Amino acid sequence: ENMKLTVTGRKIEITNGIRTHLNDKMNKTIADLGEAADVHVALAVEKHRHFAEVIVKTKGFTLHSQEETNDLYASMDKALEKMEKQIRKNKEKAKALRNKQGSQSKHQNQD
Repeated sequence: ENMKLTVTGRKIEITNGIRTHLNDKMNKTIADLGEAADVHVALAVEKHRHFAEVIVKTKGFTLHSQEETNDLYASMDKALEKMEKQIRKNKEKAKALRNKQGSQSKHQNQD
């Protein structure tokens, strides 16, 4: 599968360190999308506030997560963790829809 990463920054320089960190993290978290995805990470710094926003676009869906902490790397990691949860939920929903056509029983999973 093919994941394309774009990183943009506001009032922040996107270093190789940031890119490498994101790639490593993505490979551990959202790499098992199982399909081609466009991943866009937007970073911004405002005084002590570090914002990270992650947008994942695939053929089937677009997902969006955001995090703000006082540490850039923490913000990136948390935004990616949120994204991973959303992807998992999305996949379960898709699987449930497929299964539903076979059986009418509904299972609701609460986190």
